[in-house]
Amino acid sequence: MISRKRRHNVFSTGISVCTLCFFAGSTHAVDLNSQDLIPAPAGTNAVLGYMTYASRDSFATINDKEIKDNTGLKSVVGIFRYVYYMDIGGFTVAPQVLLPYGRLYDGSLNNTRLESASGAADPIFAAPVWLVNNSKTNFAIVPYLYVPAGAYDAGRTLNLGENRWKFDLQLGGTQQLGGGFTAQVSADVMWYGDNKDAINNGVGRLEQDNTYQVQGWLSYTPPEDKTWTLAAGYSKYWGGKQTVDGVENGQMTKVDQLRLELSKFVAPTVQLQGQLQRDLQMEGGFKEDLRATLRIMKVF
Repeated sequence: MISRKRRHNVFSTGISVCTLCFFAGSTHAVDLNSQDLIPAPAGTNAVLGYMTYASRDSFATINDKEIKDNTGLKSVVGIFRYVYYMDIGGFTVAPQVLLPYGRLYDGSLNNTRLESASGAADPIFAAPVWLVNNSKTNFAIVPYLYVPAGAYDAGRTLNLGENRWKFDLQLGGTQQLGGGFTAQVSADVMWYGDNKDAINNGVGRLEQDNTYQVQGWLSYTPPEDKTWTLAAGYSKYWGGKQTVDGVENGQMTKVDQLRLELSKFVAPTVQLQGQLQRDLQMEGGFKEDLRATLRIMKVF
């Protein structure tokens, strides 16, 4: 968030860095890995750990102008995630909790230095329900609730917490294509509560329009060695225009992104996964030049 003493300098660039919240390594809605919508059998537990590094060296305004002069932001974000798969009335359900934490640093915008931030981000609760679940096809509806319990200080430029409730509803599924290939497609919409303390001491009401995202993955698991999976993905994200006390602050969320992913079961119940991502086009925020994520999963 922008402190009162920095507000004039940032608005002089035509932008306000009013809400910069990073979880699972990005400002995007609910990013999925390539086979997230394939459920495990009922009774399975899964513990996952994520670590993401992202770098940005430009800011794209909502009128398609790019600011690069002394502009950038880096982040290191981790997530602890616990999932339990169960059967309810013949449907597979997977209640889960995600606990993000991290650090935002080396931030600047058009010669204006942004204060670093670290700590816990807002916890996320989810419960996917698979309406279709067979050997070839899966389809799920997934609600996510973001609870405003993360580190937040309205007097700071950057925060890990958002000081507002959020709710995301996602629909998606997978289809086995044969020969080791699997397609996954999903779409979601996110609703935002208001942040009534966007500037300082109860000043500034931040409101945000709904955001929308579609994601697609094509993955390949060699039939001769099913411990490996290689995947390529694409995401399109739009909407989310922000206002503070009814005045647009120059931020929205319009992103096209390319993704590559490689995973390996190093033991029957342990998987390592690496992912690289890059924004092809961004409007209304910092453009990611690189995002690298390492994930480890243990099932039992």
